[in-house]
Amino acid sequence: MARPKKQDGEKRDEVARFRVTLAEREYIRAQAQAAGLGEAEYLRRRALGYAVPPARPGRSDPALISELNRIGVNVNQLARATHRGSDFVHTWQIVGKQLSDVLATVVTRDDP
Repeated sequence: MARPKKQDGEKRDEVARFRVTLAEREYIRAQAQAAGLGEAEYLRRRALGYAVPPARPGRSDPALISELNRIGVNVNQLARATHRGSDFVHTWQIVGKQLSDVLATVVTRDDP
């Protein structure tokens, strides 16, 4: 199913361009990165008067996200098989151990 079409007033089809110095551009880039946004979205929010809080540090480790995703895929496959009548008690225990290990890693990274 495709994403619903936007109304004419919701489409961002206008382009706003302006010139900045190299130092200003680097500052904008750094602020956008600190907020976890692209430069265009950062500038749009600032220009429209929205507050742009900095992104929470240390919350998105790509390797950890990938590992959690793989475990989630396994859980989904096991759940489907269980609903079809298969018995995967041992496998559920392994997946539970993996989840516990990953969650322990997350908790230790977030502790100050």
